[in-house]
Amino acid sequence: MTHRKLGVLTVLALLLAVAVQSPAQANLFANAGFEDPVTYDGPPFVGSWEGFNAGAGSGAGNAAVMPRSGLQHLRLVIEGVDNSFAGVFQDVPVVAGQLMVFSGWHMTPSATLGLGVEMRIEWRNAGSNTEVGRTPNLTSPPVGTYSQFSLSGTVPAGADLARVVYAVQTFGPEPTNNGEVFVDDVFFGSDATPSKATTWGRIKSLYK
Repeated sequence: MTHRKLGVLTVLALLLAVAVQSPAQANLFANAGFEDPVTYDGPPFVGSWEGFNAGAGSGAGNAAVMPRSGLQHLRLVIEGVDNSFAGVFQDVPVVAGQLMVFSGWHMTPSATLGLGVEMRIEWRNAGSNTEVGRTPNLTSPPVGTYSQFSLSGTVPAGADLARVVYAVQTFGPEPTNNGEVFVDDVFFGSDATPSKATTWGRIKSLYK
């Protein structure tokens, strides 16, 4: 077997190893497990979770009731109030053209969850402090045990910040306008794992 063939086979093995394995991507969130307090102190919103709510009967903060990991998680609650909301968000620097993923785990201890959930990414320009675009809301409801959610989107031109939001609301036809949701172990990062198509393209190019 020639040295060239041995070299090609070695590179082939390495590329296949990259394709099979999915290395963990860097998590760009600060306080991804909600172990540190949610804040309500205004900008800047990079490096911490900022809470928001509609006032009496709604809230967003840390809790230690049933965290998925660690000592705490996020607790969002609305207590029988119509047209109310509560949630958290965090700003993360991004680069236009990147495919980004927002994922995490959520659950509800409420026997009947009478509120809606919303997960989204708002693309913003830091210089002008304006929104450039946003993903559609992901509204997959949590269940009685921790289940995973995932939302992805490509950073549009003109955006250099991602405002990542998880919220609950009672603007829709919910039966009771009442319930609580727990969120833990969230992730935000670039979906940079090589695809099979890209890997095989690189392999075929070795034979040209």
